[in-house]
Amino acid sequence: MALTNSKDQITYVPVLKWKLGEQSAVQPLSAPQKTSILPIAELQDRPFDWAKDKYSKTWDKHIRDVVKATVKHWGTQHEIAFDQPLTSADELVESAGTVWEFFFAELWSANVQAIPVISSYASTQEIAALMTASTAANRRRWVLRYVIDIDNPTPAPADVAKWFLSTATLLKTTPAEIDAVLDVAFVTDAELTAQVTRYAAILQAIFGANTWRNVVLAAGAFPVNLAGIPKGTHQIPRTDWALFLATRLDSALEGKNLIYGDYGISHVATFDEDPRLLKMSANLRYTHWDKWFVIKGKSVKDFGFDQYRDICKVLVLLPIYLKATFSHGDQNYSAVAANPSTGPGNATHWRRDATNHHIHVVLHQVATLSVT
Repeated sequence: MALTNSKDQITYVPVLKWKLGEQSAVQPLSAPQKTSILPIAELQDRPFDWAKDKYSKTWDKHIRDVVKATVKHWGTQHEIAFDQPLTSADELVESAGTVWEFFFAELWSANVQAIPVISSYASTQEIAALMTASTAANRRRWVLRYVIDIDNPTPAPADVAKWFLSTATLLKTTPAEIDAVLDVAFVTDAELTAQVTRYAAILQAIFGANTWRNVVLAAGAFPVNLAGIPKGTHQIPRTDWALFLATRLDSALEGKNLIYGDYGISHVATFDEDPRLLKMSANLRYTHWDKWFVIKGKSVKDFGFDQYRDICKVLVLLPIYLKATFSHGDQNYSAVAANPSTGPGNATHWRRDATNHHIHVVLHQVATLSVT
């Protein structure tokens, strides 16, 4: 099947926690919008029953459900990359082979244009299993994702470039089939100039190592949670976007087409603690050109989701509101604010709308960029 994505069309790489909120956020995107992005969908862990202290699904069942959701919400016409936290301890119950092979075999069997992601954390067993699966399915596309480790925050540019080269050689595929992603994880505005210089040097080494399909700088800047932030409207700088803008203009990358990637309105780390212990407040995360506007309410456990109506009424009156026609998410915000018969939704709906709006904002921003 001919893929709709091409090297020259990708302009944005959103890193998405592949849950229902994020899945339903990409469903309304148009075909041209889906052509412009290459999501890195992070497979989430199996559902866990905290009351019974055990997983509620086998890996076989969980993977099949993820594949069905991907077909429903993303479709089968556009590429989507999948990264996963699987280890050799994650075993199948009903099926033969490794969990990695089963995952991609199921995706490809459903005609999902899935690309395996190999990260700098990948084990030898994982890489071997993914190579076996790709060879069996005659697939040659890969995403290589080097993640800046908190234990080694300043790797030598030559070492990073060597990892990309050695991994590509191991995969026995051409660099033109590989998207090279430098994921610098969580960033703040502290010492931003030093970060720009450091990451530009690494990216220069990656660009110089070979002719990759795309080279991506991914980062996340949304805080781990909103604890300590009082009720009301607040602003959080989009430092991930600021880092990208400054890095792409560094002299080391002159003439290079650097692609932007981010974690959207989510923190880079996945929340995997007991949700019964979480006292979540109603909050709306609204992406604007250089910052997020966060409108925070009270505890949903104590005051319910109906308070989202008032939050939406606040949002649509702000001068930064981009109106209902801007995105599917904005359309929902306006409907909740204006129509009492429209349900206020739940946490999944608000993750959906905020993520959908964020993708639209970024696509508008990257459309104005040109090669430096």
